[in-house]
Amino acid sequence: MNNSWIASARALARQLHKGQIDKAGVDYFEGHLSTVASMGHSWQEQVCGYLHDASEDTPHTVEEILELLEKEAKSKLSHEDRHLLDTALNLLNHRKAPDRTTYIKNIGANPLARAVKLNDLRHNMDLSRLPLPTPQDLARIERYQREYDYLLNSAAH
Repeated sequence: MNNSWIASARALARQLHKGQIDKAGVDYFEGHLSTVASMGHSWQEQVCGYLHDASEDTPHTVEEILELLEKEAKSKLSHEDRHLLDTALNLLNHRKAPDRTTYIKNIGANPLARAVKLNDLRHNMDLSRLPLPTPQDLARIERYQREYDYLLNSAAH
């Protein structure tokens, strides 16, 4: 694993998401992003785990986020790695898809985005994070479970 890229992504995510709180009422970086990143099996999955919500939750584009990552790392990504991360992070931004179904289907076709989204959904479905789950939380978990099953099955093909 390339620990310098992981450490740089961790530092950047902490900075970009400073002050944000998740649905469980805890620090977004500590509560969600760090958990999703820790589930990654490769350095690319861990980097995307830290940065998967950055272009949705901050004013930065994926291109800007990758530039900030390189600045944080004081290094340049290889062309191949930059393309891999750029593609996955763009797919993981639900605002770039016309609807949720298209969003999930597009993620299913990309191994890196799929791996990160499976980790994201696995963490989001953990009801133990929520002190008092509401009917809306339960409905969201049901949708997440359907998406998770779809992505798991798309990985098998």
